[in-house]
Amino acid sequence: MDYYKILGVSQQADAEQIKQAYRKLAKKYHPDLNPDDPKAETKFKEVVEAYEVLADEAKRKEYDLKRQKTGDRKGSGEKKQRHADPQDVNVGDLMKNMERYFGFSVHKGQEDGQRHGKGGEKRNPLDVTEMFEAFMNIK
Repeated sequence: MDYYKILGVSQQADAEQIKQAYRKLAKKYHPDLNPDDPKAETKFKEVVEAYEVLADEAKRKEYDLKRQKTGDRKGSGEKKQRHADPQDVNVGDLMKNMERYFGFSVHKGQEDGQRHGKGGEKRNPLDVTEMFEAFMNIK
């Protein structure tokens, strides 16, 4: 959860801004003022939790360090997006897929024998004419 977002304050907010935001939201979502709204009760609990952490200087410092350490700007507990590592890429598989889906080899002078149709002419692997004709019973 991103406690700053829950309270609607910036990470640079001072203690007074945090307190004002908490009071405003606690009043808005208090279960006594919203007796038939379970979402309000859930939101109220989130607001209280955020305030308990951000209002206490030591807890806030620990929370900020944890966010910084994980590189998680959206708050702790949320998953960090993973980016592809160039070392994880298998070039051989990439080349095979290029040949398979686009019908050409990236290596000069190589031709894939499966890409030739009747009479030896090159066939586009993305051509779905035969499939369409079979489906529509045209031929």
